[in-house]
Amino acid sequence: MDADARAEVALAVQAALAQHGYERLTTAKIATEYENSEAGLYYYFDSKDEMIAAFLEHAARHLSDDLLSMEAEDPETALREACEFLFRTPDHDYAGIAVAIMELLSHAPYNETLRAPLLELETACLDALTDIVAAGVDQGVFRPVEPRPTAAFLLAAADGSTGIGVALEMDVNDDLRRGWMAYVDSLLADTA
Repeated sequence: MDADARAEVALAVQAALAQHGYERLTTAKIATEYENSEAGLYYYFDSKDEMIAAFLEHAARHLSDDLLSMEAEDPETALREACEFLFRTPDHDYAGIAVAIMELLSHAPYNETLRAPLLELETACLDALTDIVAAGVDQGVFRPVEPRPTAAFLLAAADGSTGIGVALEMDVNDDLRRGWMAYVDSLLADTA
C-alpha cells in the first residue's frame, strides 16, 4: 500500500474511532469513512486492529512534528502551547480521538498489535516534550530540571486528564488548566 493510501486509511480510522470508540468500531464503519469497500480494506489489512495500528503509526509521526513545530518563539511558550494541546477539553478538536486512544491504551497490555504503535505514539509525545524542556533548561528559561522526568510527568498528567476531563466530562477542566499552568510556572528559572 502506498504512503498516500495508507494515510487515507489512517484518517478514516481516526474519524471512525472518534465517532464510535474502539468497542463499537467495525471495519464497515472504517470503510464508510474511507469511502471504499470493506473488502478493499481487507486487501491491505488482515484485521481491524492492523488498521488501527496504521492510524497510530501515522499519528505518532505527525504528533511529534506538531508539538515541535508550534509557532513558539521560546521554550516557555512552546511548553505552554504543547500543554494546551495535550490537556484537552471536551470541545477540543481532537477530544474524541483522545478518548479513543485512552480506550486503546486499556487494551494494550493484552493486544500486541496495538501495544507497539501506542508505545510509539506515547514515545513521540514524550520525546517532543523532553526536547522542549531540554531547550528551556539549556537556554536558562527553565530551572535545571531533568527534562525527561519532567516531560514524563506532564505526559502522564495529560493522559490522565483525558479520562476525567473529556471522557467523563467532569467539571475540572479549568482546574486542570490552572494546575498545569502552575506547574509550568514552577519550572521557570528565577530571574529576580
